[in-house]
Amino acid sequence: MPTKLKARSAAADVAGKNGHSLISDEKFRQLYTALVKYELLEQHLGSSPADAAGAVGITLDLERQDTVVLSLRTYAANLIKGVPVRALLDHRNTSRNSGPFIHSAVNALTPGAPSPVTQAGLATGAALTNKIAKNRNIAVAFLEGGAAAITECREAVELASANKLPVIYVIHDTPDRKLDNAVAEAAEMVPVVTVDAHDVVAVCRVAQESIARARDGDPSLIVCVPCRLNGASESALVNMERYLTGKKLFRNRWKDQAIAEFNRDLSSACHPTANPLA
Repeated sequence: MPTKLKARSAAADVAGKNGHSLISDEKFRQLYTALVKYELLEQHLGSSPADAAGAVGITLDLERQDTVVLSLRTYAANLIKGVPVRALLDHRNTSRNSGPFIHSAVNALTPGAPSPVTQAGLATGAALTNKIAKNRNIAVAFLEGGAAAITECREAVELASANKLPVIYVIHDTPDRKLDNAVAEAAEMVPVVTVDAHDVVAVCRVAQESIARARDGDPSLIVCVPCRLNGASESALVNMERYLTGKKLFRNRWKDQAIAEFNRDLSSACHPTANPLA
């Protein structure tokens, strides 16, 4: 039986006012707009936005004082929290150093040479600090390396479990036996939820519950595994457009506005003015 969770202000808009979902129409729009911008930025950077649903669905409901440890694959998650494109591109192009990204709307850390141990260690340390401070802030670590990452981070996960730290570990991987075995081992320490890596709505729902649990001191692991349709995987954006169309919620203006806003920000980033971060 699901555990009854305490709601928080960041998730106050998930009341089912549209009658068929725990996510409001406005939240659907936020998710969709963030997906569009995320994929556009990744395309501009020459990357494949395979982790878009995980980055968007998990990051969107975090609060300013929460800590996010990003991998290079989830770097663009900064954009979701309102970071100017110019600031994001400048930071990426000039350095890949670890440390706080001062323009982020959360406490985002991007290790220069990300490894599961480093990423999990930073998030676990931040979670321990939050627990001591009793501030109800949480930490989230996006880990690279799939099944191996879970194994390598066992010590951090054990520490989080034993001390009830407010932390969420996120893995993005393809399904295989090694992943199943690693997940089974992790499930002995913390709750583990597997979700379709291309379904941002499903990720968002899982994230909302995991975030609420983390604020109460219950760590967890979210495993984003891409499901394949007819042997081929789809982008999170295409998947969400189909979902919204089926629910009669899709609005073309959402996409047009998101593209226009991103192109305007990108143009400003590529042709800076005297005050490029304004």
